[in-house]
Amino acid sequence: MLAFSQAAASVGLAIDGFRPLGGSFFSWRAGQTRAALAISSNASRVNSAAAQRLGRETLEHAPLTARSLWLVGKSFEVGGKQAQARKAMLQAERISRRDSAVQLWLGADRLRSENIAGGLRHFDLMIRGDNEAANAVIPRMALIILAPEGRRHLAPYIRESNPWLSQLFQVAVTDLPRAAPMAQLLIDRRKKAPDIANSQPVYSTLMTRLIAEGSYSAALQLYPLLPGSNRASLRNVSGTTDGKLDEGYPPFVWAFSDGGAQGGEFVSVEGGTGIDVFGSPGTVGVAAVKLVAINPGDALYWQVADRAGNLDSSATWVANCLAGTSAKKKVESANMLSASVPQNKMLKMTMPAGCSLVRLDMRVAGGIGRDPTNLTISALKLARDSNTK
Repeated sequence: MLAFSQAAASVGLAIDGFRPLGGSFFSWRAGQTRAALAISSNASRVNSAAAQRLGRETLEHAPLTARSLWLVGKSFEVGGKQAQARKAMLQAERISRRDSAVQLWLGADRLRSENIAGGLRHFDLMIRGDNEAANAVIPRMALIILAPEGRRHLAPYIRESNPWLSQLFQVAVTDLPRAAPMAQLLIDRRKKAPDIANSQPVYSTLMTRLIAEGSYSAALQLYPLLPGSNRASLRNVSGTTDGKLDEGYPPFVWAFSDGGAQGGEFVSVEGGTGIDVFGSPGTVGVAAVKLVAINPGDALYWQVADRAGNLDSSATWVANCLAGTSAKKKVESANMLSASVPQNKMLKMTMPAGCSLVRLDMRVAGGIGRDPTNLTISALKLARDSNTK
């Protein structure tokens, strides 16, 4: 009792006595929660006197608890006495570091004073003490990623053993206005990104957003750092590595349209693995797409292993330059369904000059007919143009 009286006095409250607790202490907790919500939702100076009285009454019912001192601190905050509010909250933390409301207040207070490291420490304690509290604080932590200084302070928490990292990443990749800061957070670590629960869909969403926003440099730097990725995928167009299908994150690995009009799949062909694409009659669209990091003088090589076309059908490679001095330039191959294009003979399409990244599309028009148009590609590779000196 004496210890509590001293604690109360240290934050500016004089308590004359304590009511007998008994069962009323437990019933008061519901009232305490309602009061806390009322103060938080209607924080005006007009109500500060009532809040102060409520804080004292709360302390009498529930002495020596962090939540009671939190309510006292909130009452000071309502009255515009921020320094006294902070003192009450710090006293509450000395009683218990596991009270989520106290840690939330202190974390927000630290961020307001631009003490990012201190704010993160309180938020970390808050989530570890109350898993459900993560929903209240994770969106605030995600916003820290937008600033370089914030990413620097957040870096120590980016580890696989962190219990709230998965939720932070999910919020960041879906809710932040830009994806590049999230990518930079992982790039700055200079090592593999954490392989955490649900990481594949999160990282896949991140890569998709980076490309959609035109953050190509960040995407190229980040891709090799992602779990399950292969640096070779950035230039590999064959779809396989060491005889196995190239697994990773679209669009740096082949992505086939999942609609009914166009699509494709990997198939076995003589000498290895090929790509089979189709286009339904009366439709035009992209059946397969992949981003490819290219070098000066690169060319795409392939063979037509098999084909079945319709009237006015077509199948062409389209290489759109995304980054470099020739950005937005594109080159297109001949129609591989045309009889003038030979089968089982190496074909070539030179990549755009002055380009470092292309989006390679397989564009298929189904034409006029009853059955889909089909094309099977084999011996697909990216190599230096044989005509380049």
